[in-house]
Amino acid sequence: PVSEKFNVFAKKVCDLLNNSEIRASIDDRNVTIGKKIRENELKRMPFLLIVGEKEQATDTVSVRKQGGEDKGVMSLDAFVQYLKGEIDNELK
Repeated sequence: PVSEKFNVFAKKVCDLLNNSEIRASIDDRNVTIGKKIRENELKRMPFLLIVGEKEQATDTVSVRKQGGEDKGVMSLDAFVQYLKGEIDNELK
């Protein structure tokens, strides 16, 4: 979440992913979003989902792939399908 105001929506997204058998966690520390992105890139997180006011209003997530590749804004269902496709490709 970009700020603590969006922690509830971030929890909803995390629960949806976990229920879809996709491991997810929330970085809800009270630091800047830039710092969260930098630190999680260093941890080699495959995907970062960023949620804020716009994403909450439209029930979407902003997606960043490891290495700084911006995948844009996706609906929650579209992201789950995209990620399952990525997982299937990695397992082949």
